[in-house]
Amino acid sequence: MKRKKKSLKRSLNITAISRVMKPNIIILISDALRPKDLSLYGRKEEYDPCLKRFAAESTTFMNNFSVSNGSDPSVTSLFSGQYPTTSGFIHQHPFMKDEEIEKLKKNKFWLPLYLQKHGYQTMSATPLHMWFKKGFDKYSDKESLKTGKFLDIPIVKRLLLALPSWAYRLGKELVKIRASPEFYPCHKVMDAAIANIKSTRKPFFLFMHVIDTHYPYPIAPIKKIRGTRNMQSIVSGLDSQKQREYVKKRFYDLRAGNMEQIEKKRDDSISAVDLQIRRLHDFLKTNGLWNNTIVFILADHGDNFGEHGAYFCRGGLYDPSIHVPLVAHIPGMKPGIVQGLTQTIDVPATILDVLKEKSYKIDGKSLVPAAKLGKNLRDSVFFADAFCEKRFGIRTGSRKFIVSDDGVCYLCGAKHCKNVKETYDVRNDAEETNIINAQQKELEDKLQGFL
Repeated sequence: MKRKKKSLKRSLNITAISRVMKPNIIILISDALRPKDLSLYGRKEEYDPCLKRFAAESTTFMNNFSVSNGSDPSVTSLFSGQYPTTSGFIHQHPFMKDEEIEKLKKNKFWLPLYLQKHGYQTMSATPLHMWFKKGFDKYSDKESLKTGKFLDIPIVKRLLLALPSWAYRLGKELVKIRASPEFYPCHKVMDAAIANIKSTRKPFFLFMHVIDTHYPYPIAPIKKIRGTRNMQSIVSGLDSQKQREYVKKRFYDLRAGNMEQIEKKRDDSISAVDLQIRRLHDFLKTNGLWNNTIVFILADHGDNFGEHGAYFCRGGLYDPSIHVPLVAHIPGMKPGIVQGLTQTIDVPATILDVLKEKSYKIDGKSLVPAAKLGKNLRDSVFFADAFCEKRFGIRTGSRKFIVSDDGVCYLCGAKHCKNVKETYDVRNDAEETNIINAQQKELEDKLQGFL
């Protein structure tokens, strides 16, 4: 009897040790955060000192790209490890089609569900919607965040946004809110995240999606700044009447008179999120979790602030809307910088690699060889436009090729393309301003392989 008890006790101890040895996992998405707005990626002004401090002990991926310019397809791909064309889910809510949802149901891998089944406490410090709840033991209650006002009803928001700008502005003055639900401030997300970590004794998977760095940057006040790019001068340069109305509404939402004010509001929002990154970093260090926790900090997509004639809209598949930051802390990995091409779908592949899981076949590739050995993971990256009927793109280290079969933007009504087919020399033309006439068959063939 004593021998059996001793054997059972030993077995329980081994189980406890194995749980401790499993790395904790954290994914933090800062919505619409662009590398070009971060000093970590070369910007002269610094609004991200805490992220740079975090990166000094991690691996920074300089040429990381999202698979989509829309949050919903991007996060879906992050959890499924699949390109939008593989999963079947391409378009942003509420513009997706019924068949996209049906295709998504057939996916075999879902990161939160996988980790839940393998002994992890799965937690989200962010309100979840649609199928993102699948596989989470705990997630923040979205119901508690609702304003309870009429304009939060989706169909009413779409009707409001369809009004002429003068009527939209009048309605906004009357109700004192914009046609979107309230945001959940990043400090509250971090409060919930830290509380969740403290509440569990199991290995944990924690997901955070902060929206403060996404228009309308609600955490930062608008400041009085004199600028040269005022609303009227911007609107007068736009060809589409629908886009002119769209841009006017975006200025009215913020009570801004020029782009400089909006960019300052964005930068102050980056600073707010940056402080929460410091909180997370310090908490993990102080509580002895840093050396056994994988942390990914990234964005789901970028945004446009006038690039290619687009404002507050991610259409077009140019770099400002799909080039996104990625910083990864993988215990045991030396800090460094990776220049090779990577994508957001490489995050789940990396987790599976660290956990030594080989049975799942997904589109992503583990970042470990790139971070550890400096190997290039791929020779091209692929992305799909979530805001128009049919637009896809592919990018190598030197060229980008975009095909817009039907490219009218669902949001602002602009086309966001110069030709049906566009090829850019991104190595020598980083702003993607000049379409080149070089032979593009190789790129077309590569693109076709993803469709």
